[in-house]
Amino acid sequence: MQLVHLTDLHFGCEDKTALAAAARYVSEHKPDAVIITGDISKDGLASELNNACDWMRDLGVPVMLTPGNHDVPYYEMWGRLAYPWKRFERAAEGIQTAPWHTDAWSIVPVNTARAWQVRMNWAQGEISRGQTAIAAAELQQAKPDALRIVITHHPLDWPNDAPIKGLTRGGQRALDKLVDAGAELFLAGHLHFASARLYRRKALSVVSGTLSQRVRHEPCAFTVIRRPLKDIIETEVVYIVQGLCETASIRQFRLNAPAEPGAPAEIHANV
Repeated sequence: MQLVHLTDLHFGCEDKTALAAAARYVSEHKPDAVIITGDISKDGLASELNNACDWMRDLGVPVMLTPGNHDVPYYEMWGRLAYPWKRFERAAEGIQTAPWHTDAWSIVPVNTARAWQVRMNWAQGEISRGQTAIAAAELQQAKPDALRIVITHHPLDWPNDAPIKGLTRGGQRALDKLVDAGAELFLAGHLHFASARLYRRKALSVVSGTLSQRVRHEPCAFTVIRRPLKDIIETEVVYIVQGLCETASIRQFRLNAPAEPGAPAEIHANV
C-alpha cells in the first residue's frame, strides 16, 4: 500500500512548479490514493477552491479531501457566518470527503477548522467531543487488516519543534480516545512543516509540508506513506527543489512495540 499525503496547496498563492512536480510524482508512482488535508485555497474564493479541486481531479488517482481554516470565505464575515463550507462543498463535488473504508484502509476525516471561534486566532483548530465520538464509532467499521487513519487539517498532537506555536482545542483528549478506538495513523497539515512521531507507541502522527509559496524553514514538500508490514508504517518526506522531487528522509516506525530497553519503536531511518 502506498499513499501520498499532500496539504496546504493554497491556490491563490500556490507554487505552480511544486504542484507540477507533485503531479508528475503521482503519475509516475501511481499511489493507491492521494490524501489532502485542507487549506487548498488562500482566501476561500470560489475560483481558488474550484481550481484546486480541478487540479486534484486531473491527478488520475483516487483523492481524499478534508477542509482547512483557509477554505472558508476568509475575509468575508457574512460568508463565514452564513455559508462557511458551501463553496468548498460545491468545489469538491465528486471528490471523496466522507469516511472511506476498503480492505487496505479506513480513512476517517474530521473537520478541525472553524468559521469563527471565541478566541483571538481563528486559524487555530478544534475537535469537539461529538466529532471525536463520531470518528471513534466510524473506526469500528474498519476491516480487520485495514490501516485505520484519521485525517484533520490541524494536528491533534502539535509537534514541539513546529515553526508556529499553537494548540488544537480538544486535540489531546481526542487523540487518546481515537487511539483507544483503534486509530493507527493521524495525518494533518497547517504547519507547512514535515514531522512524524509515535504517540503512545500505538499510532503515528504525521504532518506534511506545503505546496504553496508560504514555505516555513523548508522547501515545498509532501509525504509518502507505505505499510511494508501490518505493524510497520514507513514515511518518506519528499522535498521539491527546482522543480524536482528529492527524498529528504525515509523512516520506519513499528506500532505496538514493547516499551523495553533495546526495543526501539523507530526501527529504521535514512536521512
